Order: sequence, then C-alpha cells, then structure tokens
Amino acid sequence: MLPSSNQVYIALKGGVELRADDSQSKVIFKAIILIGITLLIVLNFSGVVSICKFLYRLILPLLLGAGVAYVLNILVFRYEKIYFPDSNNRIINSTRRGMTILLSILSIILILFLLLRVIIPQFVESTSLLIAGFPAVYDNLLLWINQHADLVPELQQQVEALDMDSQTIIKKGLELLGNWAFGTASLLSSVLSKIVNFLLGVLFGIYILFGKGQIKASFAKLFSAYISAEQRERLYDDLKIADQVFSGYIVGQFKEAVILGVLCTIGMLIFGFPYAVTIGSVVGLTALVPLVGAYIGAAVGFLLIVMVDPLQALAFIVFIVILQQLEGNLIYPKVVGDSIGMPGIWVLASILIGGGLMGITGVLLGVPIAATIYKLLGKAVDKRLVQRGG
Repeated sequence: MLPSSNQVYIALKGGVELRADDSQSKVIFKAIILIGITLLIVLNFSGVVSICKFLYRLILPLLLGAGVAYVLNILVFRYEKIYFPDSNNRIINSTRRGMTILLSILSIILILFLLLRVIIPQFVESTSLLIAGFPAVYDNLLLWINQHADLVPELQQQVEALDMDSQTIIKKGLELLGNWAFGTASLLSSVLSKIVNFLLGVLFGIYILFGKGQIKASFAKLFSAYISAEQRERLYDDLKIADQVFSGYIVGQFKEAVILGVLCTIGMLIFGFPYAVTIGSVVGLTALVPLVGAYIGAAVGFLLIVMVDPLQALAFIVFIVILQQLEGNLIYPKVVGDSIGMPGIWVLASILIGGGLMGITGVLLGVPIAATIYKLLGKAVDKRLVQRGG
C-alpha cells in the first residue's frame, strides 16, 4: 500500500525538523567547547603563555626558514623572468630553478656584505661618536640651563630631580636599547642564539625553495580534501592579498631605504655637512622602518653634527625636512605604492606594538602584518555592505 500525500509530507517535515535539531545541537556543542577552552585559557593564562613561548622558540628556525624562503622566492621569481624564459633548451630549462636560487642567494650575500662592510661600520662609528661626545654636550646643556634658570625654572627643577650625570644616562640608554631589541636575556647570548637560528632558517629556506612545487601540490591536495571549493577560492584570494602586501613592502621598503640613504649622503656632501657618509648610511638603514625610521636616523645625525657646529645642526634639520617631503611625496608613492595602504596612525601603532612584542623583528614585520589584516578587514566589510545593500 502506497503512503498518502499527507504521510509523505509529515515524514519530510519530520526529517527537516530532525536535521534542524541536529544542526542546532552541533552549534550548541561547538559553543560549549569554545567556552570551555576559553575558560581553561583564562584560568591558566600564565601556563598558556609559557607553553606558547616554548612552542615559539621551538619552531622559530622553521618560521625563519619560511621567511628566508619567501624573500629568496621574490628574487627567484624576478630572475626566472630574465634567465632565458622563452628558451626551449633542455639544459637551460633543467637548470633554471637551481641557477635562479643560486643567483638569489648570491644577491642576498652581496647585500649582507655591503651591510657588514659599509653600513654597519658606519652605524657603529656614529654610535661611538655619540657616546664619546655626549658628555660634553650634556655638560654644556646643564651649564646653559643654570645660566638661564630664570627663563626656564621648570626645566631646571626637572634636571635637578633627575639627578644623573652623562655616564649614567649613557648606561641607562644602552640597557634600554638592549632590552628593547633583544629582550631581557643577555646581549651576547641573544645575538649568538639569533645567529644560530638564522643559519638554520637559511638552510631550511633553501630546502623549501627546491621543493616548492611539491609543497604547493601537497597543500593543494590537503585543501581540496578538507575545504570546500568556495572556501578554497576565498582562502587563495586572501593569500594573494597577503603576498602582494608583503612582497610589495619588502621590495619597496628596501629600494626606498637605498634611495633615501644615497640622496641624504649626496646632499650632505654638496652642502658640506660633517659625517656625510656616516649619517647617510644611518638614515638609509633606519629608513627600513616606515614612517618614523628616517626621523630616527635624522635625530642621530643632528646629535653628531651639533657636537661640531650647532648652526650646521639646525641647517641639517631643514635639509632633512625638505628631503623627507621630497621622498614622501615623490619617491615613496612610486617605489612602495599602495602596498601598505594603511593610515599613518595605524602604521605607527603597528611599529610600537610589534617592537614591544618582538623587538627589531616586530618593528620590521609589524607593518606588513597589520597592513594585510587591514586590507582583509576592509575587503570583508565592503562585501558585507554590498550584501546588505549599504
């Protein structure tokens, strides 16, 4: 006997209600699990932080390797475009990957060589000059404050309350810089640890580059097995945005730092400022930090010049302001473009937060990470507004 239409309707309705109840139960179950995990983290926060730090130290060489591989891959991609891209020669095609990786590694070695032989020594020299000349400048400043106490009584009170001589200030400044850049561990052990991690990271990064095709295919297979086609498409779009931000930021920031350092050196030589090569190198090196880096280098240059001639130091400030305007309005938009695409206040916030969390590494990576999040959030908000008809 065939079931009636009423019986079929009731059965279908019951099935729909059963599926709805099952879906609702899954949502409730997931919510309970999420709340439980959150409570465990809150109640054992210090332990969770310790575990996270341990895991971070454990996988740091792998993260560095991935970062090295990413930077090298930017160079590899560009070398592949000029290494006989249209050739049908079997030998050229079979050696293309190895040769482009080798050229990329040689390029990085050349950059490091220039840093170690030119820029870093200039930076060290500027630091030594500052430390050597700071006591005289500090004593002259105290003398001026005492002579003009009637003009700035509040400043004299602050200096007297500070009650520190020049050597104490230098010591405190070096301690603060060491703690900010390398954490609370000793400077020597931190530097050695970072060198070892970097070398392991470079080795791991080279292996990643040689196996790039296989790694890409493995991840594609993994995503196909566990992620729907729509989610995969959204994930690939997000990864493409992140890649554009990071690659544009790395290449653009490096070019901009070189251009700014060269222009600063040439300009200082033309106008006869002292320590032209030293200050130009420092300005170029600090310009790797967006928005505020060049001003940090300019502050170092001002302190160096003011020990020689205060009037020249003031002229140097005018020169740097003009150079920064030229760089910000003409050079930076063309070299870096909209790879960051973030308001200045958020760039500054990402530098401060990144520096507080991870020191120098956080300063350099904080901006592209924040810019990626900013662009992805903007994309999600725009999509939501379109769906709502806003």
